[in-house]
Amino acid sequence: MNSLGNIGSLEWVQEKIKTYPELSWLLSKDVEHTQEGTPIQQENSWSIKLKGAFYPEFERTMATLVNLYLILDGSDRAFNRFVASQPKEDALTKESFEKLHHYALKTTVSHTDGLKAVEIDLLLGDMGKTATARKLAKEFSIEEHDHDLFLGECLKKCPQIFPTFLTLSPALQEELKASTALVHFGHFSHLEGGPEILMKLRYSRLITSNPKALNLQLLAHALDISGARAHEDNRGSKAFTNKIFLSWNGMKDVLSELKLGSEKDVISRYVKFRAGLLGLDPTQKEDCMLVRIGALMRLFTPEEGQAMKKAYYALEDNQKEIVAEAFDPFTPRQERTPTYIPALLVNFLNTTIKHCLTKEEAIQSCLQEGVVAVASFLKDYREGKLNRPYLPNMTLNFNKAAGQVKDNFKIFSTHTFSIAQGWNVILHERRSFQK
Repeated sequence: MNSLGNIGSLEWVQEKIKTYPELSWLLSKDVEHTQEGTPIQQENSWSIKLKGAFYPEFERTMATLVNLYLILDGSDRAFNRFVASQPKEDALTKESFEKLHHYALKTTVSHTDGLKAVEIDLLLGDMGKTATARKLAKEFSIEEHDHDLFLGECLKKCPQIFPTFLTLSPALQEELKASTALVHFGHFSHLEGGPEILMKLRYSRLITSNPKALNLQLLAHALDISGARAHEDNRGSKAFTNKIFLSWNGMKDVLSELKLGSEKDVISRYVKFRAGLLGLDPTQKEDCMLVRIGALMRLFTPEEGQAMKKAYYALEDNQKEIVAEAFDPFTPRQERTPTYIPALLVNFLNTTIKHCLTKEEAIQSCLQEGVVAVASFLKDYREGKLNRPYLPNMTLNFNKAAGQVKDNFKIFSTHTFSIAQGWNVILHERRSFQK
């Protein structure tokens, strides 16, 4: 069933749905899908073949499972499938694919039922986006909006709502409960928060007490990234390019330092690593701040680093101050990390490029308009100046705003942020905006 020729076939997908019934929860119009990139209803979309309708999150989750088997296979044929939709200049190299292959093999064989544990970890990861999971969890008084934290609460209070979770051995069930929601690897990789994003992981001592569990979570995160743009093209992984591999691998390596160092030490190591990619100086405070912005914008080259620097120094002094205060990577905050800011900035960057700007001009526009707008909004929110009070125990979610910037490269000159129901951040036209 898992022969390379069969992986990803309609028969294979249908078998996975039988094995993991929660996958069918993603085949619904009530699923909240990630607003990054543009969903394209392709003829080879699994959801269209199954249901005659296009469901982006099903495409993404199914792609993570397909990519898991391509990586475990490790052959040239599997590699070629994995990179089929990637631009040649950015494509994952065979050397990087082989490193990922060996890591995946080692991680899955180190557990009894390790492959099944990774699959279940992947499919449960986005259950908080489904109406089915939320309805079931509500019976146990779980109404957490942040879908990552939602899963952690469910595994602690009502794991029985996920039938396939209960098929794991008791030991693996306890391991997933203990290792879920300790750290959001995407937040760390994109420097979406400060040192506080590593606090739970450090105090859990998982790195020393159960490094195999951490490896399983890191592998699941790599696979989650691999499916990130499957709603645009589900051939292999459109998203897991060589630059993304380098950032994931760099993050994996510096996390080991959390055994001995502080959260700030590890953030500093990662900032230094990303600064090296961007050609920035990690000993300079402003360059460290630009490293964080570059990570949020998913930039990786010295040319992109210099474009950011040029754009930042062209800001007004008060704008520089607001941006620096919002995006200093070493400032600890006693609040939940806002989500989907990278999706917002990446969508806006791509939108400006579509409107005939060069990459340097697009980076300049993204920083001077998008980054400044986000920084100003966060400042006003933290100072209690918005339509909702500052509540550090709630998660600001920029997903809807990310969808709004896809086709409007002038949006920040005509719109302003506000907080809607469910702590969703949206953009309103200035003339109609009311606090």
